[in-house]
Amino acid sequence: MNMASSVEPAWFQRVGSWLRQLNRQRLVRRKARKQRAIDRAWLRADDPQRPEVARALQQRAAVERSRLKFSVIVWPTGDEPVQWHQGLHALSQSLHPDWELLWPWVGELAASADARIRTFETKNVTGVGQLELAWRNATGSHVVFVPSDWIPAPHALLLVAEAIAAFAPAQMIYGDDDCVDAHGQRHSPCMRCDWNQELLRSGLYVNGLVAVRSDALPSLGTLEAGTWRAAWWSLLLRLAERLQAHEVLHVPHVLGHRMSNAGASHEPLLASDAELAVLQAHLDRSAPGAVAQRGAEGGVHVGYPVPEPMPWVSLIIPTRNGLQLLRQCVQSIVDKTDYAHYEIVIVDNGSDDDATLEYLQQLRGDARIRVHRDDRPFNFSALNNAAVRICRGTLVGLINNDIEVIHGGWLREMVGLALRPDVGAVGARLWFADGTLQHAGVVLGIGGIAAHVHRLLPRAQPGYHGRARLTQEFSAVTAACLVLRREVFDRLGGLDEVNLAVDYNDIDFCLRIRRAGLRVIWTPHAQLYHHESATRGRQRPAAQQQRYDREVAFMQTTWRPWLHNDPAYNPNLTLRGTQFELAERPRVDLVDPWYRMPRPPAAAAPLYSDPLDASHTR
Repeated sequence: MNMASSVEPAWFQRVGSWLRQLNRQRLVRRKARKQRAIDRAWLRADDPQRPEVARALQQRAAVERSRLKFSVIVWPTGDEPVQWHQGLHALSQSLHPDWELLWPWVGELAASADARIRTFETKNVTGVGQLELAWRNATGSHVVFVPSDWIPAPHALLLVAEAIAAFAPAQMIYGDDDCVDAHGQRHSPCMRCDWNQELLRSGLYVNGLVAVRSDALPSLGTLEAGTWRAAWWSLLLRLAERLQAHEVLHVPHVLGHRMSNAGASHEPLLASDAELAVLQAHLDRSAPGAVAQRGAEGGVHVGYPVPEPMPWVSLIIPTRNGLQLLRQCVQSIVDKTDYAHYEIVIVDNGSDDDATLEYLQQLRGDARIRVHRDDRPFNFSALNNAAVRICRGTLVGLINNDIEVIHGGWLREMVGLALRPDVGAVGARLWFADGTLQHAGVVLGIGGIAAHVHRLLPRAQPGYHGRARLTQEFSAVTAACLVLRREVFDRLGGLDEVNLAVDYNDIDFCLRIRRAGLRVIWTPHAQLYHHESATRGRQRPAAQQQRYDREVAFMQTTWRPWLHNDPAYNPNLTLRGTQFELAERPRVDLVDPWYRMPRPPAAAAPLYSDPLDASHTR
């Protein structure tokens, strides 16, 4: 009997592990089948040949009043001779007929009888100079650059013309695309975010159709020599230097198809020497002192300078008991952080555990650490606001007590970004202890209010088109690890301690930062563990649930126009998950202009069954 009882738990454990593995596999297969069905449904909805879509596009083409003329230029994507027969055939079917094709290349297209194809004598001009010669001879109001491995959709120029007519300040327009295989089957859609300067500096995320006002091009100067990809990056970066964010417009529709059987890789490409040179030249012009280097996981890591002497940073850590987590957090900061000018301000919110109190007393002997007792009822916003008022630093770091430093350069990375005059807050890449992602930026609308994207993504995976590994702008980042200038915190009045005592205060604060005209940046180059909810239960008592419901209602009322139109996301992507999957019902379609589409009701119920699963929590 005793032997049986000693063996039985191990046997049950093996069976339980086997059953859980089978269940996970079943769930993965079921999710994959569902997503394939959603992908097929999306392709049908986005098919311009579908009768109702074709009728709508024809009607819109008939009443489109701008009658803009576009000058199309094909940008090489490789060293082979440029041949664009499929692309030209597709362009000839355009619903917007007012275009010219500027062709500085040798080959059969140069001998075409189509009067809309204009050729140029380029005997004494080679490489990028041929393209510059072409666009300087453009007669259209906008130059439309198209990759040589890319086939424009019949409605591409129509949607661009509509966007230009609807948004007068727009000087640059780009869209989404997908791939088409040798059998004409579409696959692998690439749904881009709105204009994201930091993402452009980290990786070439805009590489499909791009339309630019002709009068914005001549002053760009000669592009740097190098590869075609480097020259294209140089053009976009030069445009970024002279255009404001509201002058760059993203059309959230597939405007063309890349000829590829395999589809685009999600791995960020390793930057070549030519690309690094282009990026460094851009930084020398626009962000002196910044250094471009190859990212350890692909793309480019732009390191922003930290002045000497280094500015002082106050790291605020609210806590109540939780000795093990607090000790781990503080010790990892002290042992690993290579940024010397910081202080730790521990806000003790009523600890009554003897061991914790003893540890806090020990910390008082460390000149780098201050312990501030605050016994008020738990209010995350109020605790941090009060702590900021007693801080010494010109920068503030909001740190959860369940954070653990991984790499020593985390604070230098975040400070360099936070010191940029147009940056309001900086968030970090946070990992669960099992090596899956906890925080890689926050997208509005997911789960009803907001959620962390790429949540639970394994460390080996790059995320959607590499975005889990590239520095970029987001609408919000978590306050579990957030660094910003003290003057920004003070100017905006800190966290909302009246309406958002516990949840969503970081989201609200980031949105107020953005409303003030500053950017919110997420960097993957500051890496820490976040042992999220290690001391929290899964269920809320009734009073806490009521408080949470009030905070949800406040966010839905206050930020109604923002919650379903996140510029860091795409309306073709789902609000029911965090992995950038296509939506079952996209929030745009081809029947109506995308900028007239009605937004979902702001008071929609959260899409997660358990509010704690919405992953907005710090």
